[in-house]
Amino acid sequence: MAQQNKHSFILRNSRGEHDMGFVYACSGYLVEGGRVLLVHHRGWDMWVPPGGHLEPGDTFARAAEREFKEETGLEVEAISSQPMIEMDDGRNLPEPVPFFVDLEHHFEPNPGIVQFFWVRRTKNSRDKEHSAQAKELHGVDWFSAEQIERLNTFDQVKKLAKYSLQHHPDA
Repeated sequence: MAQQNKHSFILRNSRGEHDMGFVYACSGYLVEGGRVLLVHHRGWDMWVPPGGHLEPGDTFARAAEREFKEETGLEVEAISSQPMIEMDDGRNLPEPVPFFVDLEHHFEPNPGIVQFFWVRRTKNSRDKEHSAQAKELHGVDWFSAEQIERLNTFDQVKKLAKYSLQHHPDA
């Protein structure tokens, strides 16, 4: 079997174990008052949206919510970028649809499938201040579109943050 990333997903079936070939990750963009919330990641030394890898039992949307809370202290809910179709049979639960998905090649040795969600605070977090998770982050802060242009971050973050400032349901 090929070298595995510590975040690899392994498929076990009658033919043995197989690395799924991808890392699965997600991020959330929270927009309030014309600004977007980003975290300063220690490993990359850049500003990025809160997010991380899926854990067993996570959906992409639930992982985005969990990671957002772990990194910022804020409880959020993922917002679907598409209309949700309600199911009445009790067997199917609609999941929020991300506003952007890409294949990122900076994960080693496998590329990452990353889903980006818009998020909003839950009632429990509406009046709460954010706080940075000291282990992985240097800080958490709000940025306007003008500030994002000068920010030390990836081009992709600049584009998605500016897009979110224009199109987020709460913008």
